[in-house]
Amino acid sequence: MKEKQRAINTEKKGMDERLVEQIAELERRLKEVEAENIVLRELAYQSEQRYEQIKQLMKENNELRRQLQQLPQSEETSDVYEEEQPDSWFFHTLRHENAIVPIQSDTKKNEK
Repeated sequence: MKEKQRAINTEKKGMDERLVEQIAELERRLKEVEAENIVLRELAYQSEQRYEQIKQLMKENNELRRQLQQLPQSEETSDVYEEEQPDSWFFHTLRHENAIVPIQSDTKKNEK
């Protein structure tokens, strides 16, 4: 009888140790999952912020396109726009300083 009792006690100790190990492992996994949850919540918040920024930028883009379409589109304005468009910063600066003079199409026609 004493031997049976010892065997039962030994078996209980083994089970208790395994249960303690399993509980420790489950607690460790729970902490990992909680940490992942915090990271995922932060990522979701950042994603929502980016989505709102994109929506705002799309609204601004659409408004700018609408304004651009409403600008007068005559040949005169497009010609002026082409003349005002500098080839580069360098040429723009040279023209501004009168270092070079843009070629006039009228002077070419008069020379012929």
